[in-house]
Amino acid sequence: MTFFFPLPSLQNVFSKKLLSGDKYRFSAPELQFYTSAAAVVMLIPAWIFFMDMPVIGKSGKSFHYNQDVILLLLMDGVLFHLQSVTAYALMGKISPVTFSVASTVKHALSVWLSIIVFGNKITSLSAIGTVLVTIGVLLYNKAKQHQQEAMQSLAMTARPNAPEDTEPLVAKDFKSYN
Repeated sequence: MTFFFPLPSLQNVFSKKLLSGDKYRFSAPELQFYTSAAAVVMLIPAWIFFMDMPVIGKSGKSFHYNQDVILLLLMDGVLFHLQSVTAYALMGKISPVTFSVASTVKHALSVWLSIIVFGNKITSLSAIGTVLVTIGVLLYNKAKQHQQEAMQSLAMTARPNAPEDTEPLVAKDFKSYN
């Protein structure tokens, strides 16, 4: 179960900073590699503690996976890697807030797809969550549109005699965060 806590948004902000920073700049595959390496190092104690492996001597049973499980695990790893690299590449082009909003919409859609595909029951919590996500996305889009209009009007007032076919002056940073 995913939780809607500021931690994923905070991760998006730091990832954006690493993807487009001045001091440190990583490509999407590099960022994926370093975060995966850090995750492996942090998960080793959990693997040792929670896995029932004969190395530790908990059960003495043999440790075997059949070919189907290994194939599914490999496919899962490849698909997760592709999803992560795609997410980092997308995050390099849009703002962390926009990415977080899109991610929240994705989570809401996955809840409703599970209801449709698997016949899960509709709970009042999932209905309220969907309404909140929809209202939040609408408000975010309205605020973003208002901000762009305000920036364009400020740029036009700074250059009142500029021809209409020229692009208004907008700060580079503003464009990179939208």
